[in-house]
Amino acid sequence: MYGQSIPLDWQSSMNLSSPGFQFSPVNYQALFLSQINTKSLFSCAQTCHSNGNCRIFDFDDQSLLCRLFQGNIITMGSIVPSSSSQSRVGSRKYNAEQFINHGQSCSLCEGSRYMRCINNTCHCEIHTYFDGTICQSQKLLGDVCMNSTECRHDLNYTCLPRQQCGPPSIQIGTVVAGNADGTSGTSLTALNYPLQVSIAADNSIYVSDYMNNRVLRFKQGSVTGSLVAGTGFGGSSNNQLSGPTGIFVDTSLNLYVADSGNYRIMLWQNNSSFGIQVAGTGSSGNTLSSFGLVGGIFVDSQKNIYLCDQHNNRIMRFSPNITDATIVGGTSIAGNDDQQLNSPVSLFFDEPNSYLYVSDSNNHRIQRYHVGVSINGTTVAGGNGQGSGSNQLNTPYSLCVSTRNNYVYIADSGNNRVQRWSFGASYGVTMVGNGSLIRNDSTLVQGYMDLRLSINESNLFILEITQNRIWRFQLI
Repeated sequence: MYGQSIPLDWQSSMNLSSPGFQFSPVNYQALFLSQINTKSLFSCAQTCHSNGNCRIFDFDDQSLLCRLFQGNIITMGSIVPSSSSQSRVGSRKYNAEQFINHGQSCSLCEGSRYMRCINNTCHCEIHTYFDGTICQSQKLLGDVCMNSTECRHDLNYTCLPRQQCGPPSIQIGTVVAGNADGTSGTSLTALNYPLQVSIAADNSIYVSDYMNNRVLRFKQGSVTGSLVAGTGFGGSSNNQLSGPTGIFVDTSLNLYVADSGNYRIMLWQNNSSFGIQVAGTGSSGNTLSSFGLVGGIFVDSQKNIYLCDQHNNRIMRFSPNITDATIVGGTSIAGNDDQQLNSPVSLFFDEPNSYLYVSDSNNHRIQRYHVGVSINGTTVAGGNGQGSGSNQLNTPYSLCVSTRNNYVYIADSGNNRVQRWSFGASYGVTMVGNGSLIRNDSTLVQGYMDLRLSINESNLFILEITQNRIWRFQLI
């Protein structure tokens, strides 16, 4: 797309696009500097050169409009087709030699277009930072960072613990279900040892209220739930539950419940007052038709039910109207080799890619299985022993996976934190919590937790089991 380079003097030269393009910034307000009418492309380039903050410009030879921008042309915008066939985009070129005097006496950078003098020392221009080689444009909301100098301070961005630029307030969560003080209860605004949460297509929050033997639904924006499964009293009839654990809501708002005390999986069709048994025998067992304590469940588009048989250290898949399950992970014997699991608690199925993610809690790792291809699991997070290092986990209880960027979010319960592992990463970053047991601080979480992403993945929901509440944290 770049057609030529314009040398302006010994300090600056420009890359130039072909005709017919303009610059489209990711954040116009943050990156736009000014616009003027000028006589030529060269004059527009000179104007950008004379402005220490300008790194990008576009010029329309028909309207003579020259627009100046700051920022990184590769990461902070796009070169897009223009309605004018005579519009072109330019960007300044940089090399290490231009910044060789960074940190030295101001006498060495006098007259520089790339640095400024502060306290008799050469520093980067405003809204840029020194990366050890050159002065780079400071980053915007959600950009990856390692320290706060990389982020736009004028926009109140800092480098958050999650290693993204953003305002500190984004770390503060909001309680969206349960009593904010963590107390338990039986009313429709309270929870008692809730174990799992599921987010429906309409953004309603479903929660398995374990000690109250029920599943509640909280409509978006409401802190008062409605009873959608169970009666509130433990039992084995088709309208009752006994210690519900895993839940899953499909796109039609049908609810699947792991009725663990009754060793069965129940289906509550949308708006139904009773459930239908779709898996299990009603008794604890280790056959292909029975299971022990069930952790998480997941239902794919073909209505196959995946479940964590926690006590039997295996992952089972029940197909519709088939009594016996297929084992897709684990050998039923606790262990730590590639085929074994030790107390699997939670799972997530990436259906388009046939990848099944499992929180292998007592092995302190997250395993991924390629369903239908191999029974060998691959460790994608943790697996470096029990611990609190960034490359370690301690009894991971729950997980969820982004379908947009393959981030794996992990409830690292033994460390009282939520970790995010990027695809192929050898370590995780802390999203929420810092290992502290301090309570009543909305940036801290503790103990066993369950996680779910909102439908558009703009929020992360964290259920604190022993604190009887659900938090919502914003993602960027």
